[in-house]
Amino acid sequence: MAGICTVQSTCPGGGHHTVTITLDGTPVQVFIPENEALEALTVEELAAFVRFGIRRVRQQGVTIAQFLNRVTQGDEATNVKIYTFFGPGAALTKTNIGTAYVNVPVGLNGERIVVDFTGVTQYRFLLNANLVGAGQWGARCIRDVDSVVLHENANLGAAGERELDTDWQALPAAFIGTGLTFLRIQMKSQTASDDPVARRCQLGLR
Repeated sequence: MAGICTVQSTCPGGGHHTVTITLDGTPVQVFIPENEALEALTVEELAAFVRFGIRRVRQQGVTIAQFLNRVTQGDEATNVKIYTFFGPGAALTKTNIGTAYVNVPVGLNGERIVVDFTGVTQYRFLLNANLVGAGQWGARCIRDVDSVVLHENANLGAAGERELDTDWQALPAAFIGTGLTFLRIQMKSQTASDDPVARRCQLGLR
């Protein structure tokens, strides 16, 4: 796992900080003055930083001979997590969808999924749908426990096959640091008799 800041506090009057970084499942607490945090790393400190990274990877079972083209500082993997609500290849038809938001999947609790917001600062939605009818259509993602909205687009645009992408957005304050959280996807239309078909919905977090 990447090192993720899980706790940050500033002493009264400022100038000094207590920071907890969880690395490989272990919380490490550091007390650091602001002026030290601003100092550029020296050549010796950079060498030490690299040396510690090498030791960490070696202790995970990777031999020095296997180091070529490997990541030593941070993670091998990207910090992007992708969660799938449904699809690709789904065809969830919402016949006579109505003018109020309804769950897209028809199973219990809208077939909610659990996502992990630990260390997350941005999100991105990808939605594929065939918008059948007169519109206008809307879609949103809500927190299951209290219906707080993570993202909403009340006007998905023109009818027909659409691929909709929010691009990366700042995570709303209500979701920062919430850890494991259940989410649901919902849609509606201003024309109650519309029959949109949802094909795919995925959520990226980083």
